[in-house]
Amino acid sequence: MQCSSLKAVQAQPARLAAARPRCQASAQPPVAQHQQAQQQQQPAGALPTRRQLLAGAAAAAAALAVGGLPRPALAADPANVIDGQGETFLLPTSAVDNFTAAQRQILEYNLRTQRQNNAPPDFPAFVREGYDMTILGDGYQRSPDGLIYKDFVEGYGESPVDGQQVIFDYTAYNEAAATIDSSYRKGQPAQTQLGIQGLIPGFELGIKSMKPGGKRRIVVPPELGPPVGPATFFSAKQYEVFDVELRSVKTCRRQTVGMFSSVVCE
Repeated sequence: MQCSSLKAVQAQPARLAAARPRCQASAQPPVAQHQQAQQQQQPAGALPTRRQLLAGAAAAAAALAVGGLPRPALAADPANVIDGQGETFLLPTSAVDNFTAAQRQILEYNLRTQRQNNAPPDFPAFVREGYDMTILGDGYQRSPDGLIYKDFVEGYGESPVDGQQVIFDYTAYNEAAATIDSSYRKGQPAQTQLGIQGLIPGFELGIKSMKPGGKRRIVVPPELGPPVGPATFFSAKQYEVFDVELRSVKTCRRQTVGMFSSVVCE
């Protein structure tokens, strides 16, 4: 019996008393009724539903976010911000002493994967929390542009500039130290002219401050990385690491012979 029918039975106390519990039960919200029915129908020890699994995953992610990494105070530098959503932090390896258990677990997973990929010595570790990334490494520096690098050999002479040709060997890695590309595998150094947008922006920035004969490791954050999107293989959150050896630098000039023109670098 519905609650609207109570007025019609006011003269019948017995029927009214019988109808009242039914009206009170129907006042429960439909969502609560559905959940209560599911709880009553689900036997003890039954497997969790998809809704329950998703809720558990969301709770775990929220708990991880609450225990954020102990990071140093950073100035309001636009170079630290990735698409307005995250930041890149550079810390020494000793900072791991202040990590929580969850943060150590993320770090250990990254280090274990790097070992499986035969990471080179002094390879930086990556601890990702959403869009935020903490990079652990000793001896690394950060340029005003946000580029992270470490010099193993300084080199000699002058650094290259736009218009010059650079000849270099390189090995490219991802965050897990898996090799993406390498000039050593191709059997010959790479070469390109600077200033023509022929390189990843962060990679070109790193080479421009090197000297011939220098050896450097460059960590390219996403904002200085290659174009991203459905038409590319690159993620908007991907960091890349390059080991670079600058072989030589050549000065280029345009040479015209008759009706033909070419660029000669020597």
